[in-house]
Amino acid sequence: MIINLTGETVRVYGPDAPDVIADDALDTRCTVFAAEVPPAYINLDVLRAGPRTFHGGRPVQTYLVRHIVCDLPASRPDTYLLVDAAVGLASRGRSDLLIGFDSVHDAAGALVGYRHIVSPC
Repeated sequence: MIINLTGETVRVYGPDAPDVIADDALDTRCTVFAAEVPPAYINLDVLRAGPRTFHGGRPVQTYLVRHIVCDLPASRPDTYLLVDAAVGLASRGRSDLLIGFDSVHDAAGALVGYRHIVSPC
C-alpha cells in the first residue's frame, strides 16, 4: 500500500510518458494517488546566522538551520509513504519513503505528475 502524504494529488505516468502532456493531464494514462491528511512537512529551526557572502555584488545572508520533520508516521510493514522530496531527503534511513521523480508537465509548463516514484535512501 502507498499512502500519499505530500498534501497534493500525485500522478504517476510511467517511464514512457512524454515530457509534456498536451491533452488533459487528468486522463486515464496515469496512476493517481489522492492526498491524505495531515501531510508530512518540514519546519526549519534557525540555530544561528551563518556567514554573510556576496553574489553578483549583492549581500546574501546564510543561516544554520535544523530540519524538523512533522506528521510523518512510524514505519509499518508493507506500507510506503509518498512524501515531498524535502521530507524524504531530510528523513534519511527510512526505506519506506517514496518521492516523485522525473517530472511531467502540461502545455503551460505546470507540473502535472511524474514518470516514477523512487526511494530517496
